Amino acid sequence: MDMRLPEDRQSEVRIELVTAAFVASGTPVGVNDLGRFLENLNNPSIAHQIELRDPAVRPLYNATLHVDLDAPLLVRREDIVFATFDGPYFARGVVKPPCVPVPVLLMAPPFQISGSLELASNIDVTQALRTAMPPFFAVKFARVFDSEGVALGEGEHIIVNGAAVQMRSATRRVIEAAGAPAASVKRREVEAVQAEEPERSTRAA
Repeated sequence: MDMRLPEDRQSEVRIELVTAAFVASGTPVGVNDLGRFLENLNNPSIAHQIELRDPAVRPLYNATLHVDLDAPLLVRREDIVFATFDGPYFARGVVKPPCVPVPVLLMAPPFQISGSLELASNIDVTQALRTAMPPFFAVKFARVFDSEGVALGEGEHIIVNGAAVQMRSATRRVIEAAGAPAASVKRREVEAVQAEEPERSTRAA
């Protein structure tokens, strides 16, 4: 029997909230699992700010400027583009109709998100994307790219703010990067040189 207090379970939960400019991470107050987190995000009667304990914050594209804050951080719910969740998932006994995984591409500037949604098997997919989605919803097996198609990360569950999505389609396609950024090109060049060094040493021997 698990005799831990709710506070102990809550301390195991960490979330990362991504806006168009910043990334904030911490322990969400009043949240013990992913199901509760989604309920809170979709409940208009709950505070419009997410409170994070033991928070850290950084600019979107600069992880080296990571700052650990010495006070709780409040993040406006409507400014979240997407969030990642590290903790348990509980369905809370909700009975859902038979669902099927449907591929989806979401354009939520400055990101594009590719993954799958669980939708009722008898529903028109495009119509569901238009009208049947809650304000915040989970995308499974998601991959996140920037607007030019450079891969940024992935996750088993990514929670997306539907209000931040400008375009959506039931497709597996993504906008692929026309050319790798200079840093990626340089990294591949270095890796190629490193891969050749053992071969050169063998030939020299």
